[in-house]
Amino acid sequence: MIRQIIHKEILENLLSFRFILSLVLIILLFAASGFVFAGKYRQQSSDYWEKTNENLASLSGQSRQLHRLAFYTQSVWRKPKPLILCCDGFEKSLPNRFTFDVFGSDLPEVEGRGNFTLSHFSSIDWVFIISMILSFLALVFTYDSVSGEKEDGTLRQMLANTIPRYEVLLGKYLGVMLTIGIPLFIGLLVSLIIVVSSNVVVISGLDWLKILTIVLLSCLYLSIFILLGMFVSGRTTHAANSMVTLLLIWVVAVVLIPSFGRIISEVSGRAPNPADLERRLGEISAEMWSNADKLFGKRAGSMSTDLSHPMNNPPARGRLKTAEVNAKNQARDDHHNKMLAQAFTGRNLTCVSPTVIYQRASEAVAGTGISHCMNLRQQIKEYQASLKDYIRTKDAEDPNSLHLIFPDAGCAQAWRTISHNPVDFATVPKFQERDRALGQSLQLAIWDIGLLVLFNLVFFAAAFVSFLRYDVR
Repeated sequence: MIRQIIHKEILENLLSFRFILSLVLIILLFAASGFVFAGKYRQQSSDYWEKTNENLASLSGQSRQLHRLAFYTQSVWRKPKPLILCCDGFEKSLPNRFTFDVFGSDLPEVEGRGNFTLSHFSSIDWVFIISMILSFLALVFTYDSVSGEKEDGTLRQMLANTIPRYEVLLGKYLGVMLTIGIPLFIGLLVSLIIVVSSNVVVISGLDWLKILTIVLLSCLYLSIFILLGMFVSGRTTHAANSMVTLLLIWVVAVVLIPSFGRIISEVSGRAPNPADLERRLGEISAEMWSNADKLFGKRAGSMSTDLSHPMNNPPARGRLKTAEVNAKNQARDDHHNKMLAQAFTGRNLTCVSPTVIYQRASEAVAGTGISHCMNLRQQIKEYQASLKDYIRTKDAEDPNSLHLIFPDAGCAQAWRTISHNPVDFATVPKFQERDRALGQSLQLAIWDIGLLVLFNLVFFAAAFVSFLRYDVR
């Protein structure tokens, strides 16, 4: 009997005018998403490889002397992700340039040739279309699933045949899920065909698995709104009342609550000020140098280009400069962490909205958004450590070096604290961004996935209880 109910629901939906409009709208939006992504990705990839090759060419020139490798400021650009097609994660407004040497790094920066005013507009990615448009269509197809049939008198006739109510509810749910799935999967297919045929991006096997995961998350998300629509329809006697109630809930859950995230972040605490960071960095330098001899050894603050000068104390100088740079690195990390904490505060407090949860889970799986920037910065720190170990190993092979690896380019040049010998550039570690494995992405998204499942269970139970008590007369 469930099969007959599913067939009836699908047939009625497919023959309705609302389905035709929904199908056309979704296909057009997904097609636009594919075309926009292809053009944007082509530009981003061109910029990325141009900047990356410039960095490698400059790094190659520093290999003529080992100490120059240590003090060369590299620029690493965030690699454009193919899965931006699925979930942009507001990457256009996030830092995309990271500068560093082996001793420390600056705060990430936002640079590029794009129009900065466009960062205030949402991208037409899959998650946007599904979270905004398809969630509303899910309510359009369910607002009259119970109350509408009661008004038409078909619900009473259906239940007069001793059909268990749970079968009716399950059949209606599956019927709408399959109906919504038709424009969803046709739209996804159109978008993928446009992107693949453009030859601007190669989608790897890992990317295909992540795309499949995002599609499953999308089904889980849409299921919430289908069950919500059935629940509200089962609590009202007129379809018009159901539609008005659902529209209000949709505006609050999908539009207002996610928008409150920025407001909550701003009022939760004072934003980290770059001027405060610069003042703190100046205080660190003043404190270190004013107590240099006391803290790090006699004549730690003295430096003459003549290494044999009695005022020079290379080990003490090394301790001073290392402590100063480490303290400044910690201050920058603290500043960066405060910025992240403020952003996460707003998101965590708006997770009562399934839309926010769905967006967070999709970003984690796609490897975009804030988590992408955090992962990239961590990879850069790991690369700094490996490059520093390489310099230390090569420096140990030079008998003319003082073997003091500390952040002072003047001392490295004048005292030869780091070897001046050339190195084979082929052996020099190069930075290469790594994508998270699917298991790691799912681990980041596990709590959000659990919340989506919980929302489904709660609304299914609510719809079931509501339908059991529904008066069909």
